[in-house]
Amino acid sequence: ENKNLEWKEKVTPQYLKTVSVFSNYEGGTILFGINDQGKVVPLSDPYKTCLDIENQINDNIYPQPDYSL
Repeated sequence: ENKNLEWKEKVTPQYLKTVSVFSNYEGGTILFGINDQGKVVPLSDPYKTCLDIENQINDNIYPQPDYSL
């Protein structure tokens, strides 16, 4: 992890703060399904997780950041 890369083991509302920080600075990447030790922790339903992330960003961050999943 560094100033442009963040690992999240699971999707929790706290990741929205990271999205906001990245959108206000140089950008960055959040990788879900990776723990703090860098090990992969599979997501139970990646497709649903992507939809949830998209909806949460669109509903909670204004102005909406430029992002991709």
